[in-house]
Amino acid sequence: MTGRDLNNVAREGGTAAVRVALANGRPVRKGSERSRAAQVLADDISLDVVFADELPEEFTPPDELVQGLLTIGGGSVLYGDSNSGKTFLVIDLAAAVARGVEWMGKRTEPGMVVYLAAESPASVRSRLQAYQQYHGVRVPNFAIVQNPVNLFDSDADASAIIATIQRLEAKRGQKARLVVGDTLARLSAGANENAGQDMGRVIERFDRIRTECNAHFMLIHHSGKNAAAGSRGWSGVRAAVDAEIEITDSPTGRCAEITKVRDLGTKGERIGFRLDVIELGVTKWGSPATTCVVVPADAPEKPGRDKRMGEVEGAIVEYLAQEKVGVKKADVAKHFGDRYRKASIYRAINSLAKAGAAHEAAGMVCIAQGIR
Repeated sequence: MTGRDLNNVAREGGTAAVRVALANGRPVRKGSERSRAAQVLADDISLDVVFADELPEEFTPPDELVQGLLTIGGGSVLYGDSNSGKTFLVIDLAAAVARGVEWMGKRTEPGMVVYLAAESPASVRSRLQAYQQYHGVRVPNFAIVQNPVNLFDSDADASAIIATIQRLEAKRGQKARLVVGDTLARLSAGANENAGQDMGRVIERFDRIRTECNAHFMLIHHSGKNAAAGSRGWSGVRAAVDAEIEITDSPTGRCAEITKVRDLGTKGERIGFRLDVIELGVTKWGSPATTCVVVPADAPEKPGRDKRMGEVEGAIVEYLAQEKVGVKKADVAKHFGDRYRKASIYRAINSLAKAGAAHEAAGMVCIAQGIR
């Protein structure tokens, strides 16, 4: 390649075109048109590239939807055991976004919420009724999608969700800021939760929805059989999201812990809450019809050794908390004999003793003070 050729490239396509020509080692024909030279960079690099020395000096922080927790256009997973309070907490958070009010001391960016109630629309409706009654407000711009949707079978449901969100935005004159998928299992019906090939398709459509709508997409998910191992299924789901929140319910209280967050520096933060029962009406049998609302509370102490309590340990703690005196280990094993193997029960008792959650001596076991 002659110097004259490079001069032509510089005049016609700029320094970027020269860099590409040198990198590729390709000759540039004399007399090539300006439009062709200007396209050298675009023709040879199909991906979106930026050089570090071209970045602006001024830093632009992440655009937060919920302060220190969720970003606009991002993705998250909130998971926990059944009956841990995860759906109640998500509805409480989503209602705060729809209202544009603080949530657990964190500021929120107001906007429309689209709640994909694939698991139980009636339950979501009643919990929102309880929220409105308890707080004495009407929650605007909180849309509940009551149809079953599936992000595994085909692109059709993803397209329908996007189209619905766009129409709701036009109808209400409000930008959708938060999409909630309740639950990941229902939104991926038919998929093998442990297979990357299946769940990868679900995540691809999850990404498409949040990207095209420029809204944060939060998935509600379940814990695995081993609570210490995190959420259920393919680990790639955790890798694909910007934030992960674990919900736990222990004898010392309920907690939402930020177990992963990109760029916001709040990993490890623990948010305590409790569920207060509220009466909504009367059943046809004349008994009170109740549900719960979320109330802020002090976060319980984190278990020792940064280790979550397993299912067997949690069941034993609940059992021991009801006893005023120590219980024989053999009686604990007998009590849970129809649910767990004897070896698992004894291992759990030893684990609780090592963690300081229980005291063990002379064949007896009792719960430690402060755990009750």
